[in-house]
Amino acid sequence: MSRSLQTPWGDAETLRERRLPPGRSSDREAARREQRERLFAAIVASCASRGYDATSVEDLLRASGVSRATFYEQFEDKLDCFRAAEEEMIGAAIGAVAEELGGKGDAVARPRAALEAFIRLIVEQPAAARMVLVESYAAGETGIEPVRRAMDWIIVLGRDAAARIPDRGEVPAELLRGITGGLYQVIYGRLLEHRESELPGLVPELWDWAMSFPSPPRPLRRPGRLIVQRPISGAPPFASYSAEQRAIRGFAAAVAKKGYPATTIADIATAASISQTTFYEHFESKEDALQAALDSSGAQLLAAIMPAVRRADDWRIATRIGFEEICGFLASEPAFASLLAVDIYGAGPIAITKRNEIGRQIIGTLMGPAAGTGISPTGLMLEASAGAIYGITFEGVWKGKTAELPRLAPFLTYFALAPFIGAEEACEVATSRGRTRSSPASGPSRPVTGTC
Repeated sequence: MSRSLQTPWGDAETLRERRLPPGRSSDREAARREQRERLFAAIVASCASRGYDATSVEDLLRASGVSRATFYEQFEDKLDCFRAAEEEMIGAAIGAVAEELGGKGDAVARPRAALEAFIRLIVEQPAAARMVLVESYAAGETGIEPVRRAMDWIIVLGRDAAARIPDRGEVPAELLRGITGGLYQVIYGRLLEHRESELPGLVPELWDWAMSFPSPPRPLRRPGRLIVQRPISGAPPFASYSAEQRAIRGFAAAVAKKGYPATTIADIATAASISQTTFYEHFESKEDALQAALDSSGAQLLAAIMPAVRRADDWRIATRIGFEEICGFLASEPAFASLLAVDIYGAGPIAITKRNEIGRQIIGTLMGPAAGTGISPTGLMLEASAGAIYGITFEGVWKGKTAELPRLAPFLTYFALAPFIGAEEACEVATSRGRTRSSPASGPSRPVTGTC
């Protein structure tokens, strides 16, 4: 452990020195709390130096100076300790955000102050932030659930804050989830690469991006009746002739079922209906298959959207068609959808970086033709927009509603277009159909009250 590693409970290197001498504490509850805090500091430090998977209870005992018996009096296992520390840190972060939202300043200044306060916490305590926002995925559902719950709560706070901003009206939950997801992706990426010191300097552009999404003037619903069909079972015909493609699809299916860390080569071979020997003829390891699955799914996504996009004369319509094709592809490929939107977070930083590159490439491809009209999104805007898409699709896939992802295409289109062409036109394009724009619904504009 680094001697300078700080945690919310003090310097990780001095934990053993803080032990109370036997019999010195007359307050048993205070003593238990002190031991608990040393263990919390120890798990933050161990996750920072080793990662969650490699951390053991023995590591925590050695760093904290707490006895094994005392540890098991307070926690069932390592995961229980991780979850307790995580919830304390999340509670402090939400408290800081809520305090700024209820503080001084006008309706616009308070939400920005809340974002700045959250960024300050991350920069001041990067090891703790990495444990909560990065290592929690390695801890599985138990580790992820508090983060998801916290994001839901932040969306509630954001909805209340947005209602006080003039001309914002009632903001759809998907819109807030997308904005939250975009901010989260930028923060997550900086923490993942140990570049959190950049975050304060990004706040002005991030804030401008977040504020560029006014409430849609009409409900963002896909026109016509959407027939949600069950995905076609089995691999596409070309995979029948390629053991490598069967292995890639078997990999995605096995990971969707068990999660990346728990998936074995035997699981992949069984899902692909191949032998393990055949698997090793094409891949060196599970990690190699992961990279191949990301390459394959990314290439297939681009292949799915480009023919329709290139045939559209208007780049705005092309953007909407592109998102419809993306949602249709993911709905028809639930294993790939799960890999890209959910399971990737348990696969480690290299895989997440690769997935993020795919997202930025796809968004850049859709928005590229806009350059001819003078519109030029910055790299940070593309990064945040890709994060917004992941945030919205994550929720749908996580809840087992992958087949219904096409319903979200209007929201994704609105996200991409509203900052550049305004709410009214973006809503018109998002809710049009075919290769042309339909006229907006007659009647006065009204705040959106429903979701797609």
